[in-house]
Amino acid sequence: MTRYQSVLIVDDDPTQITLLTSYFIAMGARKVDGATNAAEAVSKLLEHGPDIDLIVTDLQMPKMDGLEFMRNIKDTEFAGKFAIVSGVKADLIGHAARLAKMHSLDFIGQIKKPITKDSLDAVFLKEHGDKDKPTSERGSVITQDAFSLAMRTGEIIAHYQPKVSVKTGKIEGAEALARWIRSDGTMVPPEDFVRFASNAGRMNELTFHLFDTVLKDLPRFVDHCPELKVAINLDAENIRNRALPDQFFDRMNMRGIKPKNLSFEVTESNILDLDVTTLEVLSRLRVFDFDVAVDDFGTGSSNIQTLRDFPYSELKIDKTFISDAITNAFSKETVKAAVGLARQLDMNIVAEGVEDIATWEMIQELGVDQAQGFLVSKAMPRDDFLRFITENPEGIHLRAA
Repeated sequence: MTRYQSVLIVDDDPTQITLLTSYFIAMGARKVDGATNAAEAVSKLLEHGPDIDLIVTDLQMPKMDGLEFMRNIKDTEFAGKFAIVSGVKADLIGHAARLAKMHSLDFIGQIKKPITKDSLDAVFLKEHGDKDKPTSERGSVITQDAFSLAMRTGEIIAHYQPKVSVKTGKIEGAEALARWIRSDGTMVPPEDFVRFASNAGRMNELTFHLFDTVLKDLPRFVDHCPELKVAINLDAENIRNRALPDQFFDRMNMRGIKPKNLSFEVTESNILDLDVTTLEVLSRLRVFDFDVAVDDFGTGSSNIQTLRDFPYSELKIDKTFISDAITNAFSKETVKAAVGLARQLDMNIVAEGVEDIATWEMIQELGVDQAQGFLVSKAMPRDDFLRFITENPEGIHLRAA
């Protein structure tokens, strides 16, 4: 059974619409609608946008192409998933996928025509592990009351993904990630409740809940690893709150936590324009001696300008470049350029998405400072992370398989 119950297919080829309709009907979709041009699709979204939970679109279409279509979706109330199926060159599909993310669409994958069942399954079943998850974990209906109760009762907790020195293997930090685990043990997907919080104007509330959770957990970590630095993600809503630095600092002082043990990460795509509030908030965090990282570097719209305009002390290279830098010359050159730029600016450099020894050796050769990814460890609950620290006081030791 697919998680997508109402699907809109946008393609100027009726045969493709028929094939995709058959696929989604067979997978259990309740309603599949088609549009043979993007203008017609926009009209359908204006009327039924909130009810549609997946758009599958071609790129090459008359009158309005798929790239223009993405821009026009923001004027509708569509908030579902988005995928591209196209016959254009693979590199252009990749650029279109990046554009979709920049338009804040919930992009889940791209498929090159001619389509096959396997290529469709790779996106629409395997994405988010839908084949393996029980139905109760797929797509969550979240209410204001349920969200409030989850924070109040401690269902929303912090998991910690380690950051280790590429030179020594020593555990130097971790990224705190919010996880919602219900009392029955099922997990609400992070993308679902984070999107809910963002749409409901409750990101500040979620961020402070995570921040307070980290403050409670940190003393036990620091007992074993005094220099450990835990990073917390900041959303666009957070960094437009002028009181944020004082609120963070006051909460820390109450618990005796030092700035050296906390840092903040700002996703590059969250900051598209330099404005006085954003610059003030980030600068004051640095004045308070917090490190501030630009996260997912390379995926936003500003890149080098971001580093010039904002007071960052750390650069995290996005996993999309790290994961295929061994085989993709462009990705490797992007990583090399990012490292060189960060070095000139005296910034700490973190590689995200390190999943194998070959990638580890590559970033070691390039001079990256820290690594984060499944090769080191996935994100862990507090007690597991504490065990990870205590069992590896001298650092982790990696060996080729």
